[in-house]
Amino acid sequence: MAFPALPSTLPGLTDREAIADALYRAVLAFDHGDDALLSSAITDDVTAEMPGSPPSSGIAALKAAVFDRVAYEIDTTHFLSNIRVSVETGASTAQVSCSALAQHVRKGKGFEPGPHRFTSGGMYLCDVVKDEPSGLWKIKTWKANIVWVDGNPAVMTGW
Repeated sequence: MAFPALPSTLPGLTDREAIADALYRAVLAFDHGDDALLSSAITDDVTAEMPGSPPSSGIAALKAAVFDRVAYEIDTTHFLSNIRVSVETGASTAQVSCSALAQHVRKGKGFEPGPHRFTSGGMYLCDVVKDEPSGLWKIKTWKANIVWVDGNPAVMTGW
């Protein structure tokens, strides 16, 4: 089933909600292979540290190291919870942390039994900035600390 393009902006969000929405946009971009949504969620000079991939600096490097593989080569669902936002009133920078659960399955194999699944759980810690003139909050640094995994790790690298 194809979904319509997901909006990059939602009206009426408080700063705290909009900061959390930057993370939601980012993981939804991975789940739907949505380049435009990813661009709305991260800065052009984003730095990322994610297990299994070299540290990356810049949107092109993040796409090459992680996004293109996860968004296009496997099917995923990401869930975020326990979101905590640290922001001063009127500030244009903030820090946000959350628990993250990421489910990965080989493309098109979600309904087949067998070694097609890989799940990870951990924490994300992100520095976010308010982009001008768009007013969107975007991730500037993204650190993923994976604390457990389950399933077949070959799902992440192919056969």
